[in-house]
Amino acid sequence: MATGLGRKTPRKCGPDSMTRLLEMQGISMGFPGVKALSDVSISLDRGEVLGIVGENGAGKSTLMKILAGVFRPDAGQLHLEGVPFSPRRPKDALDAGIIVIHQELSLIPERSVAENIFLGHLPRGRLGGIRRAALNREASRLLARVGLSVSPRTLVRRLGIAQQQLVEIARALSREARVIVMDEPTATLTTAEQRILFATIATLRNAGVGLVFISHHLEEVFEICDRVTVLRDGAAVETRATKDWTEDALIQAMVNRPIEALFPARHATLGEVLLQVEGLSSAGRFEDVSFELRAGEVVGLGGLIGAGRTEVLKTIYGALPATKGKIHVESRERHIRSPRQALSAGVALVPEDRKGEGLVMPFSLRTNVAMSTLTKVSWLRSILAQGRIDRLAEHAVEDLRIRTPGIRQLVRSLSGGNQQKVVLSRALTTKPRIFLLDEPTRGIDVGAKVEVYRLINALAERGAAILVVSSDMLELLGLCDRVLVMRTGRIAGMVAKADFSQERIMALAALG
Repeated sequence: MATGLGRKTPRKCGPDSMTRLLEMQGISMGFPGVKALSDVSISLDRGEVLGIVGENGAGKSTLMKILAGVFRPDAGQLHLEGVPFSPRRPKDALDAGIIVIHQELSLIPERSVAENIFLGHLPRGRLGGIRRAALNREASRLLARVGLSVSPRTLVRRLGIAQQQLVEIARALSREARVIVMDEPTATLTTAEQRILFATIATLRNAGVGLVFISHHLEEVFEICDRVTVLRDGAAVETRATKDWTEDALIQAMVNRPIEALFPARHATLGEVLLQVEGLSSAGRFEDVSFELRAGEVVGLGGLIGAGRTEVLKTIYGALPATKGKIHVESRERHIRSPRQALSAGVALVPEDRKGEGLVMPFSLRTNVAMSTLTKVSWLRSILAQGRIDRLAEHAVEDLRIRTPGIRQLVRSLSGGNQQKVVLSRALTTKPRIFLLDEPTRGIDVGAKVEVYRLINALAERGAAILVVSSDMLELLGLCDRVLVMRTGRIAGMVAKADFSQERIMALAALG
């Protein structure tokens, strides 16, 4: 029970102190033509971190929306501390202390940190005005609990993503959170920011809060979760203590097929130099970058966030200005000053921010696939040939195995992995020989990752040259023939496949 703004006394656990904090039993739910969940049961104890993993579309989001009161299940029961619980709307879940922190944060940028923490239950005086002193005092207390040293008066828009995430957690605590669900919480965080988040999770666990942790990054799941539940095709496949899982067993349970190795073997023969970059610089971003890419070669571009990797790709693609240096494509010097010129030269970019830069979210799948080749699917360069666009989209769905009800489906309704496939298919329609891939598997599940890896291998085997930026060290080591490592805007060194090791790459990235 609350004892003042945001303060709480320990909750009574009922007659049985061993009662589970949360139980979801036999949960089933369907949508028109789709069985989203089938007889799913999970449980959560106080002070436990339960990992939930599965491919996109496995039912994770639907299950959490039922817990949050967004959906009502067709069958099944929920119990909170042994008491039947049936939220009919999100407010019911909030009032019960169940908080879902989504990957896309729900803060109001132009409001203060304190106002965001107590949004929906601001302390008010007798005349209806906000009690500012009490608001800021209690917000400061909650910020201290999550380890965030900022003024409660700071506007949220002035905070970094990791700081905003901690504000979301502070907001959860202001609601006397018993259960906190974190959906892909590290997707946009740096390594240092992840450590802060994990330390906060440890603090919450020690305070008796139950946490559900949803992530595609299995190394994180193994690090912080006590148990892991695998969902596949709307069913709970298996739950084990984390120590009883191996990565191979977890992956196989998620995708329902044996995976001998996460990275399929590639059989490519290196050919001519397709891309040569000499002394390329972009003022204030990076300096004096030089390298070559050969046909059939996959080269990684590693380094810490902020080292200039994305900026190099965007400059080659003409999205950022080059201040000096030369770019040769197939032995011919090219002055690429726009993405259109890059595409004409046979260079395609798959950007890191698929929603902001790779897709037009309100448009359909078919329109997004065709956007880079509109002149090729038009009559007289001005009248769109709808049949050609349909065929282009249908081939993309078939070739990349995009899961969608149809080519006219809005791309924003697709899962993250299928959205990424649409971005890749859009690049493929231009028939480039050089691919610049910026974090090509960020935010997609392991099954979709394997499909992207196979596509990259197939492109290399057909003679394409591929430059991959990735913050996933294992991805660089598993995919690439060699890795260029950037540090503070310069190439710090190159690691050949025969010398691959995480320590060697990290030493170049951190020390030069």
